[in-house]
Amino acid sequence: MAKQPIFADQPALMTVAGYWQARRRGRLMPDRADIDPLDLPPPLWPNLLITEPAGPDENRGETWRYRLVGSAHVERYTYDFTGKTTGEIMHGSYRDYMNRIYATAFNEGVPVYSESVFRWDAQGYASTRRLMLPLSHGQADRPALIFSVQVWPSEKPAQPRSISELSRRDEFRDGFFVALDRDSFLPLPEQAMPQGSRA
Repeated sequence: MAKQPIFADQPALMTVAGYWQARRRGRLMPDRADIDPLDLPPPLWPNLLITEPAGPDENRGETWRYRLVGSAHVERYTYDFTGKTTGEIMHGSYRDYMNRIYATAFNEGVPVYSESVFRWDAQGYASTRRLMLPLSHGQADRPALIFSVQVWPSEKPAQPRSISELSRRDEFRDGFFVALDRDSFLPLPEQAMPQGSRA
């Protein structure tokens, strides 16, 4: 039996992966001009993100600016962070984790899959799954942006909380990410990278 992507059980991630793959047209990655979120099924629109490099932030390494933020992120995290950077809205180990995921997708020019878990409130945890996909912008095969889809397998908490509050209060419990082959979406050799604080 052929191996399947690590996210094969998640239809939203599979759909976006297939779209990105089709738009590559033999290149290492699609160009931004080839990607129109409206081409995807409407239920996916709220889960999409597009980010770009935003430069270093106080010796913390590269940060990333959000150019497109779907409404599901706004609802979960209490506000629209379009135009903001990871350095402005995230803190501590979670900020470092997210910056490293973005940097891997960008610097290696490959898809990256990740999962992370937050302690949301006294009742328990909230988890999330992401697929980050590099895009060029005018120069073929040279990464310029990251196109992402994110889903939350756990139920939406009754009380939304900002990502700033969650990361500042060190509620980031655990996370990992893995770089993937562009064609098969299978993990590249020795690429699983555990990150975060383990309870």
